[in-house]
Amino acid sequence: MLARRRSVTQLLAVFAILCACLCGCSGPVDTVRQARISPDESVTVEQALTRYPYFKKIEWTTYEDKDGKRFVEAVCDIDVAANCRDVSQVGLKLARRDVVRDFFVARFVVDGLPARARALEAQHVTQCSNGSRLVIADPKYLRAIYNREPVRFFCLEGLNCPSQGAPPQNPPQ
Repeated sequence: MLARRRSVTQLLAVFAILCACLCGCSGPVDTVRQARISPDESVTVEQALTRYPYFKKIEWTTYEDKDGKRFVEAVCDIDVAANCRDVSQVGLKLARRDVVRDFFVARFVVDGLPARARALEAQHVTQCSNGSRLVIADPKYLRAIYNREPVRFFCLEGLNCPSQGAPPQNPPQ
């Protein structure tokens, strides 16, 4: 009888530990994906990013800084042609001439127990064929994405990448 009671107690202890792990041990990426932040707490971060009509692909990564802070990045490839329907095909081709990739980066910090996520920064990055990057950070980007509004690109306003022969102005990060 004592052996049976001990095995039931051990089984209950293992079950309790498993439940605690399943309920409270989601990783930082999952914490951010499921977070509900302003400007619209009715949707998760993941829902807001995946419903944005100008993203083609989203990659999630996480890292820790030297102080142990956890960060999550959502790197979202932008469908520039869809976003810039007003621009002529000739203008779009000229503006994209030396562009390798256009993407949006949303950075979040995850802290506390239970873990909570908060938005840290949002930026548009144009990666140029000569290795330089044009980066512009704007707190309005996240709001535009949540509202499904097109984001203005500086490369389409005459500030596109320098030609192949020019040295990189900003080395890749």
